[in-house]
Amino acid sequence: MNAIAPRHDFARGHAIATPRNAPPRSRFLRCIVDTIVRARQRQEERELARRFNRYGGRLTDDIERRIFEEMIRNCNFRV
Repeated sequence: MNAIAPRHDFARGHAIATPRNAPPRSRFLRCIVDTIVRARQRQEERELARRFNRYGGRLTDDIERRIFEEMIRNCNFRV
């Protein structure tokens, strides 16, 4: 099944390079952004579970393809 890994899975153990004269990041702003990201992640997980249950709760290649096509069709990409 296709999955999107959360941002923190990629950032652990890796130092992120920042310019030497860069001002320190606001922890308050980071907290707000992280909260928004977690809320969106939970919303997507609920939506995926709803779609999964609609097809009987068994994951087959056909069901995975249908769910993926629905997600792409409902996506709001701006070109």
